[in-house]
Amino acid sequence: MTRQAREQFIATLAMLLTLAAGGAFVGGLSGGLLVPVAAVLVMAYAKGRLVILDFMELRANRGFMRSALLAWPATLLSLALVRALAINLIG
Repeated sequence: MTRQAREQFIATLAMLLTLAAGGAFVGGLSGGLLVPVAAVLVMAYAKGRLVILDFMELRANRGFMRSALLAWPATLLSLALVRALAINLIG
C-alpha cells in the first residue's frame, strides 16, 4: 500500500466514523421528526457510497456493478423515507 493510498484510506475511514457518530447523534435526538430522519438517511447513503466506492475499490470502475451497487442503498433508503413519511402523515 502506497503512502497516498494509506492516507486516502485513513481519510475515508475517518469520514465514515464521523458520519456514523453524527447519524447516531441526530437519530437519537430526532424524536421521530421528519427532517432529522431524512438527514440520517442521507448520511446512511453517504456511508454506503463511501464503502462501495473506496473499500470495494469501484471508484475508477464505470461498469454496471458500480451503478447497481449504488442504486441498491438508494432504493432501500428511499423506501425508508417513504415509510417515515407515511408514519408521519398517518400519525
